[in-house]
Amino acid sequence: MKTRFIFWLILLVLVSFVDAAALKIHIISGAKEYQSEASMKSFSAWMEKHYDVKFNASWGHDGIEKLPNLEVLKNADVMFVFARRMKLLEPQMKLIRAHWAAGKPIVGMRTASHAFQKADNEIFDRQVMGGNYLGHFSNEPLKVINVAKAHPVLRGVRPFGSSKLYKAGPLAKTTTLLQQGDIGTGPAGRQAITWVNEVKGRRTFYTSLGVPEDFKNENFRVLLVNAIFWTSKRDLPQR
Repeated sequence: MKTRFIFWLILLVLVSFVDAAALKIHIISGAKEYQSEASMKSFSAWMEKHYDVKFNASWGHDGIEKLPNLEVLKNADVMFVFARRMKLLEPQMKLIRAHWAAGKPIVGMRTASHAFQKADNEIFDRQVMGGNYLGHFSNEPLKVINVAKAHPVLRGVRPFGSSKLYKAGPLAKTTTLLQQGDIGTGPAGRQAITWVNEVKGRRTFYTSLGVPEDFKNENFRVLLVNAIFWTSKRDLPQR
């Protein structure tokens, strides 16, 4: 009886240790047009199956004022934002700002460039993520072109296709451009779509990709996995 108790105690300690070592990622979702909840539920389940990560989430929608489960963000290693024009009350925005003010890693996708109220978007898009959202084209197919091919985030990522190109103005000087999107209409139709930003030790990643079809593409999933581990300064998984 005593031996069995010790066995289960040791097993409990080991399970707790493994869970603590897992990379903790909190999703802020709320982009109805791009089906962010369905896409992120599928992606997070797939990633938890293949990598040592643990996801939590605040599922919301455009214009929401209060997200559920946001307190969990305090203990997250990575904040993953795929939301559009939320109108969060001040106590919740304080939690989100506290994450980036602490220099913690962030992965932003598509509508993350305009995820919150205008004043917060100016800071989050331009300063934290290093971007410059200027709207979008229509539904033309686009070719994804790898630019900084030697960057760790692009390891194992081959060029692929997508749609719905965003327009990006000049990026912050602290960014590294990783990918461009080209809809084949000349210089104006070739835009920055993926980059990383490093400021005072904090690493962020942003891509304007993220339509539902992208999540079915292995190269896109690898891009996100690399981004999550790179921003958190963890070794990239071996493949």
